[in-house]
Amino acid sequence: MKRVVSFLPTVSPLHLDSLTTRSGASAGVWLVVLIPLACSPGLYHTYAHCQPTPRLLSLLAIQVGVSGIHLYKQICLNNTIKTTEVGDNEHGKPIHSSPILLRLITHPYMPAVITAAAIALLTDIYPVVAVALSTMSACVLYRTTHWLFQSFPGSFSLGEGALAGQTAALTFTYSIYSLGAVIVHPGRLSHSQQISAFIQVAVVVVGALVGGVYKLPLLRSARMFVPYVFIWGTVGVGCASLVVREWVPLWLVDTVMHTPVRMQLLAWWGGLSLMAIALTSWARRRHGVAVTVLRKVYHVVIVLVFIPGILLDPTFTHFAAAAATLLCLLLEVIRVERVEPFASIIGHAFAPFLDEKDGGALILSHIYLLVGVASPLWLTPCPLEDAGMEEWPASPHSVLPLLSGVLAVGVGDTAASVGGTYFGRRRWAGTKKTVEGSLCGVAAQVVAVAGLAGAGAVAMTLPAWGRLVVAAGLVAALEALTDQVDNIVLPLLLYTPLMDL
Repeated sequence: MKRVVSFLPTVSPLHLDSLTTRSGASAGVWLVVLIPLACSPGLYHTYAHCQPTPRLLSLLAIQVGVSGIHLYKQICLNNTIKTTEVGDNEHGKPIHSSPILLRLITHPYMPAVITAAAIALLTDIYPVVAVALSTMSACVLYRTTHWLFQSFPGSFSLGEGALAGQTAALTFTYSIYSLGAVIVHPGRLSHSQQISAFIQVAVVVVGALVGGVYKLPLLRSARMFVPYVFIWGTVGVGCASLVVREWVPLWLVDTVMHTPVRMQLLAWWGGLSLMAIALTSWARRRHGVAVTVLRKVYHVVIVLVFIPGILLDPTFTHFAAAAATLLCLLLEVIRVERVEPFASIIGHAFAPFLDEKDGGALILSHIYLLVGVASPLWLTPCPLEDAGMEEWPASPHSVLPLLSGVLAVGVGDTAASVGGTYFGRRRWAGTKKTVEGSLCGVAAQVVAVAGLAGAGAVAMTLPAWGRLVVAAGLVAALEALTDQVDNIVLPLLLYTPLMDL
Protein backbone atom coordinates (compact mmCIF):
# COMPACT_ATOMS: atom_id res chain seq x y z
CA MET A 1 0.00 0.00 0.00
CA LYS A 2 2.82 2.40 0.81
CA ARG A 3 4.40 1.68 -2.56
CA VAL A 4 1.14 2.57 -4.32
CA VAL A 5 0.95 5.90 -2.47
CA SER A 6 4.60 6.72 -3.16
CA PHE A 7 4.19 5.84 -6.85
CA LEU A 8 1.36 8.34 -7.41
CA PRO A 9 2.42 11.91 -8.29
CA THR A 10 1.81 14.55 -5.65
CA VAL A 11 0.44 18.07 -5.71
CA SER A 12 0.55 20.83 -3.13
CA PRO A 13 -2.83 22.12 -1.96
CA LEU A 14 -3.43 25.84 -2.18
CA HIS A 15 -2.32 27.64 0.98
CA LEU A 16 -5.39 29.70 1.71
CA ASP A 17 -3.64 31.94 4.21
CA SER A 18 -1.28 33.23 1.52
CA LEU A 19 -3.84 33.60 -1.29
CA THR A 20 -5.25 36.94 -2.41
CA THR A 21 -8.77 36.25 -3.66
CA ARG A 22 -11.24 38.60 -5.30
CA SER A 23 -12.25 41.40 -2.99
CA GLY A 24 -15.80 41.23 -1.68
CA ALA A 25 -16.36 37.63 -2.77
CA SER A 26 -16.93 34.67 -0.49
CA ALA A 27 -14.96 31.43 -0.98
CA GLY A 28 -17.56 29.94 -3.34
CA VAL A 29 -16.04 26.46 -3.15
CA TRP A 30 -19.45 25.05 -4.09
CA LEU A 31 -18.74 26.12 -7.68
CA VAL A 32 -16.61 22.97 -8.13
CA VAL A 33 -19.83 20.93 -8.60
CA LEU A 34 -21.26 23.04 -11.45
CA ILE A 35 -19.34 21.51 -14.36
CA PRO A 36 -19.92 17.89 -13.19
CA LEU A 37 -23.66 18.64 -12.95
CA ALA A 38 -23.75 20.29 -16.38
CA CYS A 39 -21.88 17.36 -17.97
CA SER A 40 -23.92 14.65 -16.20
CA PRO A 41 -26.46 14.25 -19.07
CA GLY A 42 -23.65 12.61 -21.03
CA LEU A 43 -24.12 9.56 -18.80
CA TYR A 44 -27.75 9.15 -19.87
CA HIS A 45 -28.55 6.11 -22.01
CA THR A 46 -30.31 8.47 -24.45
CA TYR A 47 -26.94 9.77 -25.66
CA ALA A 48 -25.02 6.47 -25.60
CA HIS A 49 -24.94 6.35 -29.42
CA CYS A 50 -23.18 9.71 -29.82
CA GLN A 51 -19.58 9.87 -31.05
CA PRO A 52 -17.18 10.70 -29.58
CA THR A 53 -18.69 9.13 -26.50
CA PRO A 54 -20.13 11.80 -24.18
CA ARG A 55 -19.46 9.52 -21.21
CA LEU A 56 -15.77 10.42 -21.42
CA LEU A 57 -16.45 14.11 -20.85
CA SER A 58 -18.96 13.31 -18.08
CA LEU A 59 -16.54 11.06 -16.19
CA LEU A 60 -13.67 13.54 -16.55
CA ALA A 61 -16.00 16.30 -15.32
CA ILE A 62 -16.83 14.27 -12.21
CA GLN A 63 -13.11 13.73 -11.69
CA VAL A 64 -12.24 17.44 -11.83
CA GLY A 65 -15.16 18.15 -9.52
CA VAL A 66 -13.79 15.79 -6.88
CA SER A 67 -10.20 16.88 -7.56
CA GLY A 68 -11.22 20.47 -6.94
CA ILE A 69 -11.72 19.58 -3.28
CA HIS A 70 -8.05 18.62 -2.99
CA LEU A 71 -7.09 22.19 -3.83
CA TYR A 72 -8.82 23.30 -0.65
CA LYS A 73 -7.74 20.65 1.86
CA GLN A 74 -7.61 23.29 4.58
CA ILE A 75 -11.37 23.69 4.20
CA CYS A 76 -12.59 20.28 3.11
CA LEU A 77 -10.20 17.56 4.26
CA ASN A 78 -8.00 18.65 7.14
CA ASN A 79 -10.64 18.00 9.78
CA THR A 80 -11.07 14.42 8.56
CA ILE A 81 -7.37 13.48 8.76
CA LYS A 82 -6.23 12.23 12.15
CA THR A 83 -2.48 12.04 12.54
CA THR A 84 -0.29 9.92 14.76
CA GLU A 85 3.23 10.60 16.01
CA VAL A 86 5.80 8.39 14.29
CA GLY A 87 9.10 9.83 15.50
CA ASP A 88 11.18 12.97 15.82
CA ASN A 89 12.65 15.08 13.07
CA GLU A 90 16.13 16.60 13.07
CA HIS A 91 14.95 19.45 15.30
CA GLY A 92 13.56 17.08 17.90
CA LYS A 93 9.92 17.83 17.05
CA PRO A 94 7.44 14.96 16.57
CA ILE A 95 6.56 13.99 13.00
CA HIS A 96 2.89 13.35 12.32
CA SER A 97 1.60 10.88 9.76
CA SER A 98 -1.97 9.96 8.81
CA PRO A 99 -3.02 6.30 8.43
CA ILE A 100 -1.85 4.81 5.14
CA LEU A 101 -5.39 3.91 3.96
CA LEU A 102 -6.63 7.44 4.61
CA ARG A 103 -3.61 8.87 2.81
CA LEU A 104 -4.44 6.67 -0.18
CA ILE A 105 -8.12 7.65 -0.25
CA THR A 106 -7.41 11.37 0.07
CA HIS A 107 -4.48 11.41 -2.36
CA PRO A 108 -5.03 14.17 -4.98
CA TYR A 109 -4.52 11.74 -7.88
CA MET A 110 -6.83 9.03 -6.51
CA PRO A 111 -9.84 10.52 -8.41
CA ALA A 112 -7.80 10.13 -11.60
CA VAL A 113 -7.16 6.44 -10.84
CA ILE A 114 -10.85 5.78 -10.18
CA THR A 115 -11.87 7.75 -13.28
CA ALA A 116 -9.45 5.77 -15.46
CA ALA A 117 -11.07 2.55 -14.28
CA ALA A 118 -14.57 3.93 -14.91
CA ILE A 119 -13.63 5.11 -18.42
CA ALA A 120 -12.16 1.71 -19.28
CA LEU A 121 -15.29 -0.08 -18.01
CA LEU A 122 -18.03 2.25 -19.32
CA THR A 123 -16.58 3.21 -22.72
CA ASP A 124 -14.67 1.53 -25.53
CA ILE A 125 -11.48 3.46 -24.68
CA TYR A 126 -8.41 1.33 -23.93
CA PRO A 127 -7.25 1.29 -20.28
CA VAL A 128 -3.84 2.77 -21.14
CA VAL A 129 -5.50 5.69 -22.93
CA ALA A 130 -7.95 6.11 -20.05
CA VAL A 131 -5.09 6.38 -17.54
CA ALA A 132 -3.30 8.93 -19.75
CA LEU A 133 -6.43 11.06 -20.15
CA SER A 134 -7.41 11.09 -16.46
CA THR A 135 -3.83 11.85 -15.39
CA MET A 136 -3.52 14.64 -17.95
CA SER A 137 -6.81 16.16 -16.80
CA ALA A 138 -5.74 16.15 -13.14
CA CYS A 139 -2.32 17.59 -13.95
CA VAL A 140 -3.75 20.44 -16.06
CA LEU A 141 -6.34 21.20 -13.37
CA TYR A 142 -3.81 21.49 -10.55
CA ARG A 143 -1.17 23.36 -12.50
CA THR A 144 -3.61 25.81 -14.11
CA THR A 145 -5.41 26.64 -10.88
CA HIS A 146 -2.14 27.21 -9.01
CA TRP A 147 -0.88 29.39 -11.85
CA LEU A 148 -4.05 31.51 -11.95
CA PHE A 149 -3.96 32.29 -8.24
CA GLN A 150 -0.23 32.93 -8.15
CA SER A 151 -0.04 35.03 -11.32
CA PHE A 152 -3.29 37.00 -10.97
CA PRO A 153 -3.96 37.67 -7.28
CA GLY A 154 -7.31 39.27 -6.58
CA SER A 155 -8.91 38.15 -9.86
CA PHE A 156 -10.80 35.06 -8.65
CA SER A 157 -12.65 33.72 -5.67
CA LEU A 158 -11.63 30.20 -4.65
CA GLY A 159 -14.55 28.69 -6.54
CA GLU A 160 -14.04 30.81 -9.65
CA GLY A 161 -10.38 29.86 -9.82
CA ALA A 162 -11.25 26.17 -9.50
CA LEU A 163 -13.95 26.55 -12.17
CA ALA A 164 -11.43 28.14 -14.55
CA GLY A 165 -8.97 25.31 -13.86
CA GLN A 166 -11.66 22.69 -14.44
CA THR A 167 -12.64 24.29 -17.74
CA ALA A 168 -9.02 24.37 -18.93
CA ALA A 169 -8.46 20.74 -17.90
CA LEU A 170 -11.58 19.41 -19.63
CA THR A 171 -11.15 21.49 -22.77
CA PHE A 172 -7.50 20.60 -23.28
CA THR A 173 -7.86 16.89 -22.41
CA TYR A 174 -10.99 16.35 -24.51
CA SER A 175 -9.40 18.20 -27.45
CA ILE A 176 -6.29 16.00 -27.29
CA TYR A 177 -8.41 12.83 -27.18
CA SER A 178 -10.69 13.91 -30.04
CA LEU A 179 -7.77 14.88 -32.25
CA GLY A 180 -6.03 11.59 -31.46
CA ALA A 181 -9.18 9.67 -32.37
CA VAL A 182 -9.42 11.47 -35.72
CA ILE A 183 -5.77 10.70 -36.50
CA VAL A 184 -5.87 7.05 -35.38
CA HIS A 185 -9.19 6.30 -37.10
CA PRO A 186 -8.97 8.15 -40.43
CA GLY A 187 -12.12 8.48 -42.45
CA ARG A 188 -14.39 11.01 -44.06
CA LEU A 189 -15.49 13.63 -41.54
CA SER A 190 -18.92 15.21 -41.58
CA HIS A 191 -19.16 18.99 -41.68
CA SER A 192 -19.84 19.25 -37.94
CA GLN A 193 -16.93 16.90 -37.17
CA GLN A 194 -14.62 19.08 -39.27
CA ILE A 195 -15.72 22.14 -37.30
CA SER A 196 -15.13 20.34 -34.00
CA ALA A 197 -11.69 19.18 -35.13
CA PHE A 198 -10.72 22.69 -36.23
CA ILE A 199 -11.80 24.14 -32.86
CA GLN A 200 -9.81 21.47 -31.01
CA VAL A 201 -6.67 22.26 -33.01
CA ALA A 202 -7.21 25.95 -32.24
CA VAL A 203 -7.53 25.20 -28.52
CA VAL A 204 -4.24 23.29 -28.45
CA VAL A 205 -2.41 25.89 -30.56
CA VAL A 206 -3.64 28.86 -28.54
CA GLY A 207 -2.80 27.03 -25.31
CA ALA A 208 0.75 26.38 -26.51
CA LEU A 209 1.09 29.98 -27.72
CA VAL A 210 -0.01 31.42 -24.38
CA GLY A 211 2.22 28.99 -22.48
CA GLY A 212 5.22 30.18 -24.49
CA VAL A 213 4.44 33.83 -23.74
CA TYR A 214 4.44 33.17 -20.00
CA LYS A 215 7.49 30.92 -20.05
CA LEU A 216 9.64 33.23 -22.22
CA PRO A 217 9.39 36.93 -21.27
CA LEU A 218 11.42 37.79 -24.37
CA LEU A 219 8.32 37.07 -26.48
CA ARG A 220 6.37 39.88 -24.81
CA SER A 221 7.96 42.60 -26.92
CA ALA A 222 6.04 43.56 -30.06
CA ARG A 223 9.11 42.86 -32.21
CA MET A 224 9.14 39.22 -31.06
CA PHE A 225 5.44 38.70 -30.38
CA VAL A 226 4.18 39.35 -33.92
CA PRO A 227 6.49 36.79 -35.63
CA TYR A 228 5.82 34.37 -32.74
CA VAL A 229 2.07 34.55 -33.38
CA PHE A 230 2.66 34.23 -37.12
CA ILE A 231 4.72 31.06 -36.59
CA TRP A 232 2.07 29.47 -34.38
CA GLY A 233 -0.64 30.55 -36.82
CA THR A 234 1.23 28.80 -39.63
CA VAL A 235 1.61 25.68 -37.50
CA GLY A 236 -2.09 25.82 -36.67
CA VAL A 237 -3.11 26.12 -40.31
CA GLY A 238 -0.91 23.17 -41.24
CA CYS A 239 -2.16 20.94 -38.41
CA ALA A 240 -5.80 21.87 -38.98
CA SER A 241 -5.44 21.15 -42.71
CA LEU A 242 -4.14 17.68 -41.92
CA VAL A 243 -6.95 17.02 -39.44
CA VAL A 244 -9.91 18.31 -41.48
CA ARG A 245 -8.26 16.92 -44.66
CA GLU A 246 -8.73 20.12 -46.60
CA TRP A 247 -6.65 23.27 -47.09
CA VAL A 248 -7.92 25.31 -44.14
CA PRO A 249 -8.12 28.82 -45.73
CA LEU A 250 -10.35 27.46 -48.50
CA TRP A 251 -12.25 25.30 -46.02
CA LEU A 252 -13.00 28.36 -43.88
CA VAL A 253 -14.42 30.18 -46.90
CA ASP A 254 -16.56 27.14 -47.76
CA THR A 255 -17.69 26.88 -44.14
CA VAL A 256 -18.83 30.49 -44.03
CA MET A 257 -20.60 30.17 -47.40
CA HIS A 258 -21.97 26.69 -46.67
CA THR A 259 -25.55 27.99 -46.66
CA PRO A 260 -27.19 31.37 -47.38
CA VAL A 261 -28.31 31.44 -43.74
CA ARG A 262 -24.69 31.72 -42.59
CA MET A 263 -24.10 34.74 -44.77
CA GLN A 264 -27.24 36.33 -43.34
CA LEU A 265 -26.11 35.54 -39.79
CA LEU A 266 -22.68 37.06 -40.44
CA ALA A 267 -24.31 40.22 -41.78
CA TRP A 268 -26.61 40.36 -38.74
CA TRP A 269 -23.74 39.83 -36.30
CA GLY A 270 -21.63 42.41 -38.10
CA GLY A 271 -24.42 44.97 -37.84
CA LEU A 272 -24.84 44.27 -34.12
CA SER A 273 -21.07 44.63 -33.61
CA LEU A 274 -21.05 48.02 -35.33
CA MET A 275 -24.03 49.09 -33.24
CA ALA A 276 -22.25 48.03 -30.02
CA ILE A 277 -19.09 49.94 -31.01
CA ALA A 278 -21.10 53.05 -31.86
CA LEU A 279 -23.02 52.79 -28.59
CA THR A 280 -19.79 52.48 -26.60
CA SER A 281 -18.29 55.52 -28.32
CA TRP A 282 -21.45 57.55 -27.66
CA ALA A 283 -21.53 56.50 -23.99
CA ARG A 284 -17.91 57.55 -23.48
CA ARG A 285 -18.70 61.04 -24.74
CA ARG A 286 -21.74 61.30 -22.45
CA HIS A 287 -20.35 60.76 -18.98
CA GLY A 288 -23.85 60.61 -17.50
CA VAL A 289 -24.49 57.09 -18.87
CA ALA A 290 -24.10 54.56 -16.06
CA VAL A 291 -21.69 51.67 -16.69
CA THR A 292 -24.30 49.25 -15.31
CA VAL A 293 -26.82 50.37 -17.92
CA LEU A 294 -24.23 50.02 -20.68
CA ARG A 295 -23.38 46.47 -19.59
CA LYS A 296 -27.05 45.45 -19.65
CA VAL A 297 -27.29 46.78 -23.19
CA TYR A 298 -24.54 44.34 -24.11
CA HIS A 299 -26.65 41.60 -22.52
CA VAL A 300 -29.44 42.52 -24.94
CA VAL A 301 -26.97 42.48 -27.84
CA ILE A 302 -25.78 39.00 -26.87
CA VAL A 303 -29.41 37.82 -26.89
CA LEU A 304 -29.86 39.22 -30.40
CA VAL A 305 -26.67 37.43 -31.46
CA PHE A 306 -27.37 33.99 -30.03
CA ILE A 307 -31.11 33.43 -30.42
CA PRO A 308 -31.11 33.64 -34.24
CA GLY A 309 -27.81 31.76 -34.36
CA ILE A 310 -29.01 28.86 -32.22
CA LEU A 311 -32.38 28.60 -33.96
CA LEU A 312 -31.07 28.91 -37.51
CA ASP A 313 -27.62 27.28 -37.41
CA PRO A 314 -26.35 26.12 -33.99
CA THR A 315 -23.33 24.37 -35.55
CA PHE A 316 -22.04 27.60 -37.07
CA THR A 317 -22.89 29.54 -33.89
CA HIS A 318 -20.89 26.99 -31.88
CA PHE A 319 -17.95 27.57 -34.25
CA ALA A 320 -18.21 31.37 -34.14
CA ALA A 321 -18.53 31.48 -30.34
CA ALA A 322 -15.46 29.29 -29.88
CA ALA A 323 -13.43 31.46 -32.26
CA ALA A 324 -14.55 34.65 -30.49
CA THR A 325 -13.68 33.22 -27.07
CA LEU A 326 -10.18 32.16 -28.12
CA LEU A 327 -9.63 35.59 -29.69
CA CYS A 328 -10.76 37.36 -26.49
CA LEU A 329 -8.44 35.21 -24.39
CA LEU A 330 -5.50 35.98 -26.69
CA LEU A 331 -6.27 39.71 -26.56
CA GLU A 332 -6.40 39.56 -22.75
CA VAL A 333 -2.98 37.90 -22.70
CA ILE A 334 -1.62 40.71 -24.89
CA ARG A 335 -3.16 43.33 -22.60
CA VAL A 336 -1.98 41.77 -19.34
CA GLU A 337 1.54 41.16 -20.62
CA ARG A 338 1.69 44.75 -21.95
CA VAL A 339 2.66 43.92 -25.49
CA GLU A 340 2.66 47.48 -26.85
CA PRO A 341 1.23 49.22 -28.76
CA PHE A 342 -1.56 46.62 -28.78
CA ALA A 343 -2.02 46.49 -24.98
CA SER A 344 -3.08 50.14 -24.65
CA ILE A 345 -5.59 49.87 -27.49
CA ILE A 346 -7.11 46.68 -26.07
CA GLY A 347 -7.26 48.09 -22.53
CA HIS A 348 -9.11 51.17 -23.80
CA ALA A 349 -11.58 49.01 -25.73
CA PHE A 350 -12.29 46.65 -22.81
CA ALA A 351 -12.73 49.36 -20.17
CA PRO A 352 -16.56 49.60 -20.60
CA PHE A 353 -16.92 45.92 -19.64
CA LEU A 354 -15.42 46.39 -16.18
CA ASP A 355 -17.77 45.77 -13.28
CA GLU A 356 -17.52 45.32 -9.52
CA LYS A 357 -16.62 41.65 -9.97
CA ASP A 358 -13.50 42.44 -11.99
CA GLY A 359 -10.51 42.46 -9.67
CA GLY A 360 -6.78 42.10 -9.89
CA ALA A 361 -5.00 42.45 -13.21
CA LEU A 362 -7.57 40.67 -15.39
CA ILE A 363 -10.63 42.04 -17.23
CA LEU A 364 -12.91 39.03 -17.57
CA SER A 365 -16.50 40.32 -17.65
CA HIS A 366 -16.83 40.18 -21.44
CA ILE A 367 -15.27 36.69 -21.54
CA TYR A 368 -17.57 35.49 -18.75
CA LEU A 369 -20.59 36.81 -20.65
CA LEU A 370 -19.58 35.16 -23.91
CA VAL A 371 -18.60 31.83 -22.32
CA GLY A 372 -21.71 31.71 -20.14
CA VAL A 373 -24.11 32.18 -23.06
CA ALA A 374 -22.17 29.84 -25.38
CA SER A 375 -21.38 27.06 -22.88
CA PRO A 376 -24.58 25.04 -23.55
CA LEU A 377 -23.51 24.71 -27.20
CA TRP A 378 -20.19 23.26 -26.09
CA LEU A 379 -21.64 20.97 -23.40
CA THR A 380 -24.37 19.29 -25.44
CA PRO A 381 -23.69 15.51 -25.39
CA CYS A 382 -24.30 14.90 -29.11
CA PRO A 383 -22.78 16.80 -32.04
CA LEU A 384 -25.31 19.41 -33.11
CA GLU A 385 -25.89 18.13 -36.65
CA ASP A 386 -26.43 14.60 -35.33
CA ALA A 387 -29.23 15.98 -33.15
CA GLY A 388 -31.12 17.07 -36.26
CA MET A 389 -30.74 20.82 -35.75
CA GLU A 390 -29.33 21.89 -39.06
CA GLU A 391 -32.63 23.31 -40.37
CA TRP A 392 -35.15 25.69 -38.83
CA PRO A 393 -37.10 25.21 -36.79
CA ALA A 394 -34.36 23.44 -34.87
CA SER A 395 -35.38 20.26 -33.08
CA PRO A 396 -38.13 21.59 -30.75
CA HIS A 397 -37.33 19.02 -28.08
CA SER A 398 -33.59 19.73 -28.09
CA VAL A 399 -33.13 23.45 -28.68
CA LEU A 400 -34.28 24.79 -25.29
CA PRO A 401 -31.19 23.60 -23.33
CA LEU A 402 -28.99 25.35 -25.89
CA LEU A 403 -30.78 28.59 -25.00
CA SER A 404 -30.22 28.24 -21.24
CA GLY A 405 -27.35 30.76 -21.29
CA VAL A 406 -29.43 33.26 -23.24
CA LEU A 407 -32.39 32.78 -20.89
CA ALA A 408 -30.41 32.95 -17.64
CA VAL A 409 -28.06 35.83 -18.47
CA GLY A 410 -29.43 37.67 -21.48
CA VAL A 411 -33.10 37.58 -20.56
CA GLY A 412 -33.45 36.80 -16.84
CA ASP A 413 -30.51 38.78 -15.45
CA THR A 414 -31.25 41.82 -17.62
CA ALA A 415 -34.96 41.82 -16.74
CA ALA A 416 -34.12 41.41 -13.04
CA SER A 417 -31.81 44.43 -13.17
CA VAL A 418 -34.33 46.63 -14.99
CA GLY A 419 -37.29 45.41 -12.91
CA GLY A 420 -35.40 45.91 -9.66
CA THR A 421 -34.47 49.45 -10.66
CA TYR A 422 -38.03 50.52 -11.42
CA PHE A 423 -40.20 48.29 -9.23
CA GLY A 424 -37.91 47.04 -6.46
CA ARG A 425 -39.14 47.54 -2.90
CA ARG A 426 -38.18 44.50 -0.83
CA ARG A 427 -34.49 43.60 -0.74
CA TRP A 428 -33.07 40.14 -0.35
CA ALA A 429 -31.37 39.87 3.04
CA GLY A 430 -27.82 41.21 2.97
CA THR A 431 -27.87 42.25 -0.71
CA LYS A 432 -28.85 45.18 -2.95
CA LYS A 433 -31.00 42.90 -5.11
CA THR A 434 -34.78 43.04 -4.78
CA VAL A 435 -37.44 40.34 -4.73
CA GLU A 436 -39.45 42.21 -7.37
CA GLY A 437 -36.44 42.26 -9.67
CA SER A 438 -36.01 38.49 -9.30
CA LEU A 439 -39.69 37.94 -10.11
CA CYS A 440 -39.29 40.08 -13.23
CA GLY A 441 -36.38 37.88 -14.25
CA VAL A 442 -38.46 34.69 -13.90
CA ALA A 443 -41.42 36.23 -15.73
CA ALA A 444 -39.19 37.40 -18.59
CA GLN A 445 -37.76 33.91 -19.07
CA VAL A 446 -41.23 32.34 -19.10
CA VAL A 447 -42.47 34.93 -21.61
CA ALA A 448 -39.42 34.34 -23.82
CA VAL A 449 -39.99 30.57 -23.85
CA ALA A 450 -43.70 31.10 -24.52
CA GLY A 451 -42.79 33.20 -27.55
CA LEU A 452 -40.43 30.49 -28.81
CA ALA A 453 -43.08 27.83 -28.23
CA GLY A 454 -45.64 29.91 -30.11
CA ALA A 455 -43.23 30.17 -33.04
CA GLY A 456 -42.75 26.40 -33.04
CA ALA A 457 -39.08 26.59 -32.09
CA VAL A 458 -39.48 24.70 -28.81
CA ALA A 459 -41.96 22.05 -27.66
CA MET A 460 -43.36 22.38 -24.12
CA THR A 461 -45.74 20.22 -22.08
CA LEU A 462 -47.49 21.15 -18.83
CA PRO A 463 -44.93 19.31 -16.63
CA ALA A 464 -42.15 20.95 -18.64
CA TRP A 465 -43.60 24.38 -17.90
CA GLY A 466 -43.68 23.56 -14.20
CA ARG A 467 -40.05 22.45 -14.15
CA LEU A 468 -39.03 25.52 -16.16
CA VAL A 469 -40.69 27.88 -13.68
CA VAL A 470 -39.12 26.12 -10.69
CA ALA A 471 -35.67 26.06 -12.31
CA ALA A 472 -35.91 29.72 -13.35
CA GLY A 473 -37.04 30.65 -9.83
CA LEU A 474 -34.09 28.89 -8.20
CA VAL A 475 -31.67 30.51 -10.66
CA ALA A 476 -33.20 33.94 -10.01
CA ALA A 477 -32.89 33.50 -6.24
CA LEU A 478 -29.27 32.43 -6.60
CA GLU A 479 -28.54 35.41 -8.87
CA ALA A 480 -29.79 37.69 -6.14
CA LEU A 481 -27.91 36.01 -3.28
CA THR A 482 -24.57 34.93 -4.76
CA ASP A 483 -21.48 37.10 -4.90
CA GLN A 484 -19.81 34.84 -7.49
CA VAL A 485 -19.70 35.69 -11.22
CA ASP A 486 -23.30 35.10 -12.24
CA ASN A 487 -22.61 35.20 -16.00
CA ILE A 488 -20.91 31.80 -15.61
CA VAL A 489 -22.85 30.33 -12.70
CA LEU A 490 -26.43 30.91 -13.90
CA PRO A 491 -26.22 29.24 -17.35
CA LEU A 492 -24.59 26.13 -15.87
CA LEU A 493 -27.30 25.90 -13.21
CA LEU A 494 -30.16 26.29 -15.69
CA TYR A 495 -28.70 23.98 -18.35
CA THR A 496 -29.02 20.67 -16.47
CA PRO A 497 -32.76 20.90 -15.57
CA LEU A 498 -33.56 22.05 -19.11
CA MET A 499 -31.67 19.02 -20.48
CA ASP A 500 -34.00 16.86 -18.40
CA LEU A 501 -37.08 18.35 -20.07
